[in-house]
Amino acid sequence: MIPAPKKRLKGKRREVAPLEPIDAKDGPAMLALPSDRHRAFVRALYQVRPGHGANVKAAKLAGFGCVTSSPQSMATIASRLAHDERVQAAIYEEDQKHIRASAPRAIRALSSLIETPSHRDHARGIAMVLDRVHPAETSHTVRVEHDATPVFKETAQVMARIAELTARFKLPATIDVTPQNSEATA
Repeated sequence: MIPAPKKRLKGKRREVAPLEPIDAKDGPAMLALPSDRHRAFVRALYQVRPGHGANVKAAKLAGFGCVTSSPQSMATIASRLAHDERVQAAIYEEDQKHIRASAPRAIRALSSLIETPSHRDHARGIAMVLDRVHPAETSHTVRVEHDATPVFKETAQVMARIAELTARFKLPATIDVTPQNSEATA
């Protein structure tokens, strides 16, 4: 007979070891922003609810404007921030961090989809994984042929005609076409 597992008494939990503090490091685009408020604006974009007015809310959270700022002036401030190339580069950089951070959840969801044969997208999930693990390979053979024989024949005919004309008009067989140096003629 297997002994029953011992129950843990309530309130007797063991201490969890504290994690090392991890300070998020800003990337080069975030560090290139002119102020901490600009960095706070980029971070606030990921905290506010997306939709109409999200940029204005993020600008307010970041400390832009003042208590007496009109909605129009806040909209202008938010628009200028959102359209600044440096801010856009920082947003792109933060997007990449968020996407990489969500990869474990995406992989877990895909694994769950593949392990559920009754799911309507089961076959699509399998195909997606297989396409990335064993991509389909195609090979193309390109054969280029170039027949220069007619060109050589025409060149030979032209050279023969030149030789015939030079003989008929008693011209020298070769003509010297080297340029004369202006110093040599002087």
